[in-house]
Amino acid sequence: MTRQVRAVRVRCQYKRAGSAAPVEMLHRFRALTGKRATGQVLDIGAFAPEDLLGYRHIRYLALIGAPAEVERARADLVVDPVDADPAQLPFPAAAFDVVVSRFALCCAAKPRAVLQEVSRVLRPLGQLLFLEHTRAPGVIGRAQDEAQEMLRGTSHCRLNVEVLLHVQLSGLVVHRADWFWPAGQVRVPLVQGVATHPDPQYERELGWLRGSTGRTGDPPWPGR
Repeated sequence: MTRQVRAVRVRCQYKRAGSAAPVEMLHRFRALTGKRATGQVLDIGAFAPEDLLGYRHIRYLALIGAPAEVERARADLVVDPVDADPAQLPFPAAAFDVVVSRFALCCAAKPRAVLQEVSRVLRPLGQLLFLEHTRAPGVIGRAQDEAQEMLRGTSHCRLNVEVLLHVQLSGLVVHRADWFWPAGQVRVPLVQGVATHPDPQYERELGWLRGSTGRTGDPPWPGR
């Protein structure tokens, strides 16, 4: 696989010293990746050796944004550290069975571009497994927006990335989303989930309905 050197420099607040993500949520996510990650896997944002320990049935593991101690965590795996921008992945289309994203979208200048790249390199039956902090609904979300304005131009990660919305706008379908509100970080809730490409049958039926609507003279569907 061809490589393209362009690493992300912004670091997620949950990866900074003294501000670790809740252990319970990390354990749950590591259990999820251990069960579902198989075959060819791309891992974006692994930051502790424990992140790789649950992997069982992997043929090839590409790591983006992982420190050296993580890269050395599994001598039994074919591990390929890649220094690249997640918004410009240096891999061919449909290269991976599973993509794992850990606190990576908040560090991206264009989170949707990252997810569009993930969608591109994910095989038709592949899965995206994600653990990210996200914009909250309501008053807390508005507070995150205001805080983000004050942090604009700094090296801090973005507080108000609407993770589930960006996943859907990238063309993927969220099948599971679990929220977690850390006691010490109530303004930065976490969301863990699983997303896939839309079911081909669903896409065919949706295309048929859109075509059918157009032929009957009814107003076109949004986005046509």
